[in-house]
Amino acid sequence: MPSFGRRPLKRTERALSAGRLAACAVMCALLLVVQYVLSFVPGVELVTALLLAFCYFFGCACGMLTATAFSLLRCFLFGFEPGVLLLYLLYFNAFALLFGCLGKRVLAAWVCPALLLVLIGGALAVALVHFPVSVLMISRLRVLAWALFGVLAALLCADIVLLACRRDALTVSLAALAAFMTVCFTLLDDVITPLLYGRTWEFAFSYFCTGFLAMLPQTVCAAVSVFFLFPVLARIFRSVRKTPPQTLDE
Repeated sequence: MPSFGRRPLKRTERALSAGRLAACAVMCALLLVVQYVLSFVPGVELVTALLLAFCYFFGCACGMLTATAFSLLRCFLFGFEPGVLLLYLLYFNAFALLFGCLGKRVLAAWVCPALLLVLIGGALAVALVHFPVSVLMISRLRVLAWALFGVLAALLCADIVLLACRRDALTVSLAALAAFMTVCFTLLDDVITPLLYGRTWEFAFSYFCTGFLAMLPQTVCAAVSVFFLFPVLARIFRSVRKTPPQTLDE
């Protein structure tokens, strides 16, 4: 049978491809289980830490495949909502592409401090701006905005100190970037949902305020979980990648 110019895959290459597909399937199942179990605990999630480490060590192709499968299969657990499905497909594929393509040194040296500066400016702006809402709501928004500002500033300071001391700032940088992506997830939801359902500006603003109240615990959880779990997951994924693939005869 003609191969149309393509070199036929060797047995070890076919086994390696099968191994990567199996790793994607296992990770997708793990993400589904973790999200379902922790869905009963508000503000706590481990999907970010698990998918981040997986994309970092297995690349953007495996990461995007896992992210797409996870975004589609979770609908069987939480229901088929067009807005949520579109949000997950856009966000987690961009998430996988980012952490699968960025290099270690570039990530630690330039990307995270720059993105954190943008987030700090945004959080400070939210803390200082007077929103046309009730007195109780504006006070809560300001407290949360200043708290978010403090968390992001602490991450930025830790990142800069480690880089200045020429220490390995990779884990802190990844935790900071996870916080950045968590904020982007909420902001993307604030844009997609009102546009998709044709809501008014008043509804969009109320939806933003509601999402902002849940942004701080999710951002802190993402940063903390990545900081503590990434070194453990790194050892696991390194050992998995170093395992020699089994040939079809074995």
